[in-house]
Amino acid sequence: MKVVIAHGKTKDEAIVAVDKSANDLFDLGGGSVSLTDQKKTWAGPLMDFSLVARVGFIALPIAGKVVVDDVNVTVEAELPSLVKTFVGEEKIRAGVERKVRGMLAGG
Repeated sequence: MKVVIAHGKTKDEAIVAVDKSANDLFDLGGGSVSLTDQKKTWAGPLMDFSLVARVGFIALPIAGKVVVDDVNVTVEAELPSLVKTFVGEEKIRAGVERKVRGMLAGG
């Protein structure tokens, strides 16, 4: 899955906005899903992240990267096939896009 959003900020401002809200990126409001083991590391404008989405006894690892350039914030993540099947990649993509826009508006 890939989401590209124009940020309308300086690159540094966009990095700060993403960093402040990164833990909420995949928290898409599904009360039955808990996010655990959230990790992020920055190397310049590149953030690698990983987390585990848990639903009951099912644990689904999600990992990816966020790249901030002079114009865009790009989020790339490999979604487990179970997520694609039961939630749908388009629904996740739309939620992530909404979250990134919110990060940038609030940051």
